[in-house]
Amino acid sequence: MPSGQAHTTWFPELKELLKQKWEKDSSITEQFQLARLLNEKLNQIRKDLDIQPPIIWCPSCKERHRGTFSEVSITAMYYALAKEGICDYSELSKLRREWKKYSLSEGIDVYGNKKGDKESTKAQHKPMHYGG
Repeated sequence: MPSGQAHTTWFPELKELLKQKWEKDSSITEQFQLARLLNEKLNQIRKDLDIQPPIIWCPSCKERHRGTFSEVSITAMYYALAKEGICDYSELSKLRREWKKYSLSEGIDVYGNKKGDKESTKAQHKPMHYGG
């Protein structure tokens, strides 16, 4: 596996899928459907390329273990839209404002989980960045 690939989230195929499937006036529910589709594609890419999660150092048990893969959150998807030129800064700001209002009213996190759910807590500890 090429160096750093275990940390890669935004493979070229994922960027292309985002460009093809993004609809400017989609609802947040539809945006979550796209994020799920992106995650399915990302998992398939990782499986096809036999990419393993990175090795991390656990400060609790003082041993090295396989970490977890990052996932595409709804906010990561918004930033990818801006980075890929699919939306501009004002559209990004609008998406983030609408998301914040929606997440507060619905009590969900950036992965679509109800806040306080076991999966939600787990997802909060996953690194999410727009890398390579």
